[in-house]
Parts: sequence; C-alpha cells; structure tokens
Amino acid sequence: MLKKTQQKLKVLTKHVGRAFIAIWCIYALYLVLMASPQFESQSQLIIKKSDGGSAFDASSLLMSSVTDAPLSTDSVLIEAFIKSQDMYRHLVEHHKMNLHFQNADADLFSRLSDSANKEDKFNYYLEHIDVTVDSSSAVITLKTKAFTPEYANQLNAAIIAHAETFINNINKDLAKSKLTFAKSEHDIVESKLQGAKQELLEFQSKYNVLDPTAEGAASQQIAFSLEATLAQKKAELQTMTGMMSDIAPEMRNLKRQITALQQAVSNQKSELNNATVEGSENMSMTELMAQYSNLQIQLQLAIQAYSSSLMTLENTRVETYQKIQHLVTVEQSTLPEGNKYPEVLYNLTLFGVILFLIYGIGRIIIATIKEL
Repeated sequence: MLKKTQQKLKVLTKHVGRAFIAIWCIYALYLVLMASPQFESQSQLIIKKSDGGSAFDASSLLMSSVTDAPLSTDSVLIEAFIKSQDMYRHLVEHHKMNLHFQNADADLFSRLSDSANKEDKFNYYLEHIDVTVDSSSAVITLKTKAFTPEYANQLNAAIIAHAETFINNINKDLAKSKLTFAKSEHDIVESKLQGAKQELLEFQSKYNVLDPTAEGAASQQIAFSLEATLAQKKAELQTMTGMMSDIAPEMRNLKRQITALQQAVSNQKSELNNATVEGSENMSMTELMAQYSNLQIQLQLAIQAYSSSLMTLENTRVETYQKIQHLVTVEQSTLPEGNKYPEVLYNLTLFGVILFLIYGIGRIIIATIKEL
C-alpha cells in the first residue's frame, strides 16, 4: 500500500512539473502573441502659490511671482481628486474613456469587459493610472496607460486640465467668500459714515448754522474786545478824576461811554448764555454748540472706522491673491513611442519564479509524505 502511494506521488510529481512548464509556455505565448500593447504617458505637476507682495506696495504686486515652498497637503488633495469618482465620470463623459478601454481589438484579458459594473469600471480606471507625490518636493507624477500612444497622451492631458479646473474653482470659491464677507463689513461701516454725515447736514439745515462753535467763538471774541475797551475807558476815567470836575463835559462823556460799554458786555454775555437758537424755542447757543460737537465727534469716529475698514478690505484682497494656488506643469504629457506593457521578460521571469516556488514547496510536501 505504501509502495503504491509512493509510486502515485512520483507520477504526480512528474506530471505536475510538466503541467507547470506547460502553463509557463502558454503564458509566454499569450504575452508574445496575444497580449495587447499598452502605452504609458507621463507628466509631472506641482502646486504653487502666488506671491502678491504687501498690501500697498504696487511694485511688488506687479512683480508677483510663484513661490518655491512645497505644498504637500494640496498635492495630496490633487492626488485624491485624480483618483476620485468625479474625475472618472468626467473622463467617461467628455473623453469616451470606457469606449477606448472596451476596444474589441484589445485582447480579452486586457480590455474592459462590456458587462462590467460601475465599480469594476472604476477599479479598471484606477489600474490604468498611477499618481505619486514626492514627499520632499511635493512634485506629482502622473502616469496613464492606454492601448494607443495618442490616447494615453490625451488621457494624461485631460486629467491635468480637469485637475487645474478643480484648483481654480476652489480658489474662486474661497476668494469669493472672503471678499464677500470683508465687503459686507465695509458696507456697514460706510453706511454708518454716511449716516453721521447726513445727521450733521440735517442739524446744520435745521438750525441754519454752518459751524456754531465758530460763531460762538466769534461772539466770545466780541465780548472780550468790549471788555478790553471798557477796561481802557475805566482807566481813563480814573486818571481824569484827579484832574477834572465830575461835571466837566469830558467826564460826563467818558462816563456815558463806560455805561454803554458795560451794557454791551452784559448783553453779549447774556446772548451767549441764554439766547435761544432760531428754529428752537428752548435751545440755547451753548446747548447748540454741545450738540454740534457731539455730531462732529461721531463723524470723526465714523471716518476713522471707514479708513480702517477700507485698509482691511484692501489687505484682504491682496491676501486672497497671495493665497491663490496654481497647478504648474513641470513636465508636459509625453507621447510614448513604444509600448511599455506588457513587460514580457519581467512577467515571464516573475511568473516562472512563482511556479518554481510552488513546485518546490509541493516537492517538499511530497518528500515529507514519502518519509512517513
């Protein structure tokens, strides 16, 4: 019984070895005679950020350039987008990708099956692209495979173009949201400034005054002038008292002038303190000046807030421009001259090594059984 088993194992080992050789030969014939050639197009990309310069430096704005700092996070974002369903649908709808991969001229094992479901088609797309991001330089390397060199190049260029549109849309949305918020805040400040100006104009129109502070200062100047003249006349009267009689015409005339000046000074001060303003029965000139001063302060504060808001808005514009990102093509999509796949020698060597390992493991198992 043991001898029969050993003989069967020996025959089986011989047949298995021949079967492995036959399998390798069949695979070799497939690669050499039947496998459809596939061409690979390569391009290299990098995401750069615009340098818009300082907010109020016109020369730096005109000389804006591309910065050299790698943006690895954004490069990974582009990698994810290229491998996304959105990119796949775009290529299918606008570049007829599935029709190319379902080409009947391609061999059965290489082409996309007509009966494949959506998930299988998407996985087939992922198998025919290769996206890698260099961790140190953030350079994105994109490789696309197709059955013709022209379509491999076209597919690579289409992916780059759609990825660039994706980046531009992100920039546009972010810039629009930031500028819209800054503009809305500036509009609020501007409306407050216009309101303060309108209140001041209405105040001036209502009380028919241009600048009550200036008018009050003029009235005070008149009062000061009258007081100075009154003091001078009093000094003259004191000087003349020791030299003339009180009934002298000069003395009487000087006393009348002093009395008139005293009355004028009293009237002027009374007007400043108690006079009512035209258009208002209960408001004095002092109250008018106080209200006007408050309105002026509010207007000045509104002007300062407007200036600050305008500067913030301009800074936001420049900052937004500085953060705009561009997908820069370091290497244009190549047009391959020869097919890269299938790699006949590499595939046959690898397949032969696998078969040899399987055969060797089988021989070890059989030898172990024989020893039992």
